[in-house]
Amino acid sequence: MPLNASERAARARLAAHRRHHGLAASVPSDAAEIEQVALDRHIDELVARAPQMTPEQRDRLRRSFRYGPAEGVASG
Repeated sequence: MPLNASERAARARLAAHRRHHGLAASVPSDAAEIEQVALDRHIDELVARAPQMTPEQRDRLRRSFRYGPAEGVASG
């Protein structure tokens, strides 16, 4: 998905900030929010394109992230 004008401006500010202060520097809140929205959008796109996992794959993924079994979620 293309970014709108405010997202492009925030991305440019974030890039300039990181060029001058390094990757570990604190990020301005508006830039951090835009970056989070972009990451969420990418994750949503990946999930939408991925085939549905088997119950075994879901359990393995949960264990990888140390989450317990999801409560109230139907398998399948």
